[in-house]
Amino acid sequence: MAKEKFELAFLAGGAMLDVLNKRLRRTPATPREEVGAAAYAVSRVFEEQRDQLTDADAVARQITAIREELTASRPNRYLLAGFVDELAYLVRDVAELGATVECLRTAIAGYLD
Repeated sequence: MAKEKFELAFLAGGAMLDVLNKRLRRTPATPREEVGAAAYAVSRVFEEQRDQLTDADAVARQITAIREELTASRPNRYLLAGFVDELAYLVRDVAELGATVECLRTAIAGYLD
């Protein structure tokens, strides 16, 4: 009996992971989801390439400022544009991170229009 319960729990856990995997990998459906996905991508690429940056702490502060402004009740378009411009300047020497920041810029523009 214990073996069957274990198998059932194992199968249920596998099914749940499969659902989560598909849900997390779907394409963004709304401009807000697109901004969230782009911000997540910037954070992920930043963590992967942190050692290539001259001032990783400044980049981390800019990413935090962008996230805080995006979660405000009414994000300020001009403040966000300034934060993203500064972030793009800080990561200009790392091509992949720069491209990801440009995707974030595009997503924010689509979200705030």
